[in-house]
Amino acid sequence: MLDFLNGLLAIRDVDQIWLLIGFIGIEIGLVWLLRKKYYEATDTLCSVTLGLAYALSIALAAGTVLAVYYWVHQFAVTDIDWTGSVVAILGAYVIVDFLFYWYHRAIHEVRLGWAAHVNHHSSQFMNAGTALRSSFVEAWFEPIFLIPAVLLGMDPLMVVALISLNHLYQYWLHTRIIGKLGPMEWIMNTPSHHRVHHASNIRYCDKNYAGTFIVWDRLFGTFEAERDDEPCVFGIRHQLETRNPIKVTFHEWAAIARDIRHAPSLRAAFGYLFQPPGWSPDGNGETTRAVQAKARADGLI
Repeated sequence: MLDFLNGLLAIRDVDQIWLLIGFIGIEIGLVWLLRKKYYEATDTLCSVTLGLAYALSIALAAGTVLAVYYWVHQFAVTDIDWTGSVVAILGAYVIVDFLFYWYHRAIHEVRLGWAAHVNHHSSQFMNAGTALRSSFVEAWFEPIFLIPAVLLGMDPLMVVALISLNHLYQYWLHTRIIGKLGPMEWIMNTPSHHRVHHASNIRYCDKNYAGTFIVWDRLFGTFEAERDDEPCVFGIRHQLETRNPIKVTFHEWAAIARDIRHAPSLRAAFGYLFQPPGWSPDGNGETTRAVQAKARADGLI
């Protein structure tokens, strides 16, 4: 199975960026044939720039991540051979995908995580290029949430390989060309489900966190189906009108710094870091859940 793991690592995130750039080229061709305005040159250039920065960060973090994982591995609570059969490998993938769900949910619902992730949602376009928008900080945040897989006895190389496959699966979800896919929608994450995730409509905000299996969202109350009567408006609630990759990457970090500088107490300062985006110490903030609750009360959703 070592050869199998090495084969998976051959398509790790750093290499996947070239696959995704190829995918972008194919989709641009299809969009041109369909005469759709799903791309904008400066927006796509920003996405590619952010993707290259993320790939560099992944490469720089790899040694540290593996070193930490191998240290943690000595404390594993099971001795399961996760590479011993196809069933075991599939089981390991399901576990990694489950951990990804909670990681993805955390970086949406904790402001410190949102600062690292918001650039992925900053584009007002939904296309293959948008999949490239990942923060360099995520290369360091995500591995923390995968430590339980190592503690379950998975080889660190396997964990890295499986999360890379998970990312690879998610690339094709970033498209408007593919419609709904019937029964597949019940179990798997699909472009329709992921369009909801990238939408700024109040109904759709903070929904569909899944990587591969949408069942996690169905189980934990974060699922929302794409509605024909409410088209997705892509981007973030307070749209970021810039194509500058520096501003796209750091605007939320700067906002956190401003809030902490004016925080009335140490407790409030920590709140600005670890409460949901939109939180305010005076209770008058606009977190997603608060805005959705008001919209429901007003009969808007």
